[in-house]
Amino acid sequence: MPGIYEYIERCGGEPFGAVPFGDADNLTFCQVFYMPFEQVVPASFDAEPTSFVAAVNELFARRGYKHKKLGLMIPNDASVNMMRMAVQPRFASLKLYAVQEVFETNPAVQFCAGTFLLPDGTAVVIFRGTDDSITGWKEDLDIFVRKGIPSYPLAIAYLKNVAAHCSGDIIICGHSKGGHLGLFAALKSDKAIRDRIVGIYNNDGPGYCDYSVLQMDEYDELLPRYRHLVPHSSFVGMMLAHDYDYTAVRSSKHLGPMQHDMASWQIDGGKVVTQADVDILAKLTDVTLSDIVTRVTDAQGAVVDYVANVLIEATGETYLTGLVKHAAKAVGGAVNAWKELAPDTKETFKSAFKGAGKILVNDIKHIKEKKIPDAANAAAMLVRRVTAKN
Repeated sequence: MPGIYEYIERCGGEPFGAVPFGDADNLTFCQVFYMPFEQVVPASFDAEPTSFVAAVNELFARRGYKHKKLGLMIPNDASVNMMRMAVQPRFASLKLYAVQEVFETNPAVQFCAGTFLLPDGTAVVIFRGTDDSITGWKEDLDIFVRKGIPSYPLAIAYLKNVAAHCSGDIIICGHSKGGHLGLFAALKSDKAIRDRIVGIYNNDGPGYCDYSVLQMDEYDELLPRYRHLVPHSSFVGMMLAHDYDYTAVRSSKHLGPMQHDMASWQIDGGKVVTQADVDILAKLTDVTLSDIVTRVTDAQGAVVDYVANVLIEATGETYLTGLVKHAAKAVGGAVNAWKELAPDTKETFKSAFKGAGKILVNDIKHIKEKKIPDAANAAAMLVRRVTAKN
């Protein structure tokens, strides 16, 4: 079954005026936006939009006219597909606008957003997912142990600026952490901005630390325009408190973490190929991580955050690629840093994960017996929405 590359080849000749923006465009834009367009497109909203073709050609030249990998977890499909898009009429008419990156280490911030402008003026806002930086992965951990991350206000501010500088409709897309940020920004935006949002695509983005975000009235308001796509054995998209209005997408890969790669998602025409529900592995990820995380206290979470910072700094590496390349040295540094931690810090850290094995065994049993734990809270969310609408 074809994927993103085949979609670009088969449908690239059809203009947006004839075939509106859809599932496959969302996946294509999100994948290609892992390319470092911040190097060639101005960050300022006062700058003129950049031709997509011009941006692509300059970026490819800067990368030595080679399809180089973007990191350990990001394949070079993004570079290949970027170049294929540039010669297809559907995408050659695009413009790129206000690509902004924020990268800080303490607290961890790996944020990047940009806007594709369609020929009719529609602004397609893309929030980038986690890149190859260890800081980016540390920020992912912070989603688990903190009530909020610095990228939240950055995403809200970016969307507000798009609305102020672009007069057309708004579509929001993001993969992984990018989908997580996109939904959050939409929910926290002003009513005037929400009214202009015609679509939100969350591609296998993780949930939130609790259900308060999804219990907002704004979630009900945006729900008809919201699309949460997850692979059929989703791992990331089933983490934490997430919505249960997801669509399960067929992937050509077998394991959940590998299915996080959007290039494996199957596309038929301009739509993703779906199935009735996610499989048992995805449901196990859902309930088990929820059970574990909800048992972690604020004090334990703070210690987990502190220890993670210490161990990451001790590796001496900035990117996952380097961490793997110099694994022995990096692991040695982390082990020595662990040994130097105070005994009470170590005990609190370990207590945060105490009983995880037993939880896993119990959840496997419950899922097999179709007794899904109430941690998922899906029924309660559904009742709340139905009640509110009646």
